[in-house]
Amino acid sequence: MRTFILYLYCMAVACVAIAQRNYVPATIITLKNDSLKGFVDFRDWYQAPTSITFKQSLSDASDQHFGPGDISGFRIGDAMDEYVSRKVKIDVTYEDFSAQSEMGAREIRDTLVFLHKLVTGHYNLYEYIDKHSRAHYIYDAAHVPVTELELIKAYVYGTNREGVFTDERYKQQLSELFADAPGISRKSLTANYSEKSLSRLFMAYNKEKNPATVATPLSEKGNVRYPVTFGLMGGMSFNSFNFYGSALFTKGKYPSYNSPIGGIWANVPLGRAGRNFSIAFEAFYKRIKTATKVEIGDDYKFDFSYLQVNTLVRYTYPTKSAIRPYANIGIGHGFMIKETDNARRYYYRPEEWIQAIEKLRKYEQSLVGGIGVDIYRFGIEARYNTSNGFSNYVSGKSAVNSFQLLARFTF
Repeated sequence: MRTFILYLYCMAVACVAIAQRNYVPATIITLKNDSLKGFVDFRDWYQAPTSITFKQSLSDASDQHFGPGDISGFRIGDAMDEYVSRKVKIDVTYEDFSAQSEMGAREIRDTLVFLHKLVTGHYNLYEYIDKHSRAHYIYDAAHVPVTELELIKAYVYGTNREGVFTDERYKQQLSELFADAPGISRKSLTANYSEKSLSRLFMAYNKEKNPATVATPLSEKGNVRYPVTFGLMGGMSFNSFNFYGSALFTKGKYPSYNSPIGGIWANVPLGRAGRNFSIAFEAFYKRIKTATKVEIGDDYKFDFSYLQVNTLVRYTYPTKSAIRPYANIGIGHGFMIKETDNARRYYYRPEEWIQAIEKLRKYEQSLVGGIGVDIYRFGIEARYNTSNGFSNYVSGKSAVNSFQLLARFTF
């Protein structure tokens, strides 16, 4: 029954969350190059949005929707997190690196899209994440058309060679692009196809051409788009117990115990280099309680409260919407903060309870793993936790296994 109630609660939270918006200050650049200030429904986009939702005032009852054909671009807040509208030819082939793919079969897209601006100057550098979550880097200038820096990977097979082939065409493109700066042109031939490496290369060239036009790229500004987040968490833990060894208390059948859990969490992104990965820190209260009667008739009962501290590595699957599925795995540290029951009663002395386990483990370690989804400021997660329990006896080992259903709220 409790599980059903919690499920209904999580579903209600998700439904409420879907109705939430995340409007932040923004500036729209119109097709006439005018600036229109207001608020954009910001989704911390991994892939560039196909359209944005805009309000000039938060009190406006209706929204405006703009695609790349409707505006020249937009900026988020004062951080100069900028997107521009460009018509560009991009190779969006799905590179599955299998023998079924063919080197010559490429999917080329030629259309208007929003590009995320990384560097501004003599040459502008942009990033575009395609439908296969593949990163593309693109440049243009006042008298230079929008051009993709090409990196092609495919599986090739034949009589003499079979395997993954990589064509790093972008290196020659960059070398020719920066030909009037020999030092930078040489560095182009060893540049990685990454935001950080390419941004620094374009920054160096732009600075040499005209230092006054150089702006710090987003990759150098810190966590502009990926800030540390924190909030509250709560839910239910469904605990089961597994005792083994020769000690008498291991011979009973211990019933499961369901308990509420609640606490706080913080999520620290690893930055744009590892844009989908983060480290999650959690601290919450939990309770372990169970009792049994062993074969000879003695009774045992255990009741402990813990402060649980978890450190988890989280991977968030990139999506175009505010619905972001994730998975995490890590370790937990349980610190016993209250010992309510650690008792044994002999069957022939029913009125007297004595200490059951002298070597009580006050610090437990656990493995934690779970999957969940964040929807705007709310999230739900299903998690499994297995620990070494509270017995420190060699002859009486314990394990506490917990299935947890959690709801999360982000401040």
